[in-house]
Amino acid sequence: MRPDYAGAYRARLNANLAFYDGLDGKTAWPLDELGAHPLTELLLADFLVVDLSKPFSEDGCFEIETALLAGRPHTTCGGRSLNDDIVDTLFTLLVGGIDGKRISDGVDQPTQPATRSFPYLNAPNPTSPDLGARLAAQMPPREEAA
Repeated sequence: MRPDYAGAYRARLNANLAFYDGLDGKTAWPLDELGAHPLTELLLADFLVVDLSKPFSEDGCFEIETALLAGRPHTTCGGRSLNDDIVDTLFTLLVGGIDGKRISDGVDQPTQPATRSFPYLNAPNPTSPDLGARLAAQMPPREEAA
């Protein structure tokens, strides 16, 4: 991010993060005396911290960062697994705070989990036989050229 944009991004993040935090009717992340949200700088930095001296955990995304914010030692290596439901993890952090109840977007797993050996990827999902018909039904009728 260009330095001259940093102020605008901070202001936008502070406002948006406060909005998400209030969705459950509670404030898990009180703003500081300058109106800054506690997660703004963490999210602006846009990187994950990994500690290779700690064990891996499938759901360790943001574990180091939330442990730091809670003032406790972290227990996993942090980072993000390929099968992590990152949207649920992020929503839970933003809305519920460090120890908030898990929030789900309704999509709780990939259709095919990543493999456990390199290159970790599976074949594409098979195309549903009725996909073409469903898409065609959603399209407006085409007008014939005169």
